[in-house]
Amino acid sequence: MEKVLNEILVKLLSIDNKVSELDNKVSNLDNKVSNLDNKVTNLDNKVTNLDNKVSNLDNKVTTLETGQQQIVTRLDTLETDVKDVKATVSRIEVSQNDDVIGLLKVMQKQKH
Repeated sequence: MEKVLNEILVKLLSIDNKVSELDNKVSNLDNKVSNLDNKVTNLDNKVTNLDNKVSNLDNKVTTLETGQQQIVTRLDTLETDVKDVKATVSRIEVSQNDDVIGLLKVMQKQKH
């Protein structure tokens, strides 16, 4: 009977050792899962940072496009203003030419 009890005790110790090994393996796996979770969290944070940077760049592009449109509008206005100035100068030149012709006619009449 003592021999049987010893055999049972040896088997129980062997089982206990195996359970202990399995506990260690589970603990190691838990640590690895925790490490992976941390890495996923870090990657999520990096993705969020990149999303924020892309959003900031989009805002800057929008600002640049708005500024560019304002410049184009101002150039169009300047071109219109230049055309108006040229038209005014042309009217003044015609008016001055008419005045000079009129004066020449008066001077010519006075000579005769």
